[in-house]
Amino acid sequence: MKRELISKMPLFTKEQIEAAIAAAPDYVDDPESPYDPNNEAEVKAFWANAKRVMPGEHRFQQKQKKSR
Repeated sequence: MKRELISKMPLFTKEQIEAAIAAAPDYVDDPESPYDPNNEAEVKAFWANAKRVMPGEHRFQQKQKKSR
């Protein structure tokens, strides 16, 4: 029996996604957040200098050079 790829199987139905979006709040108040997630300019400014680290790029995942 051939297995289907997980990526082809939908995790949620369209109705479940629409219900989750409808139930989501319009405003988020998180006092521990370093920026206001409702303000697009603050979000962009906070993440402007972020660097994406792909698997294998982290320095602890790379092979260390042996020094003699």
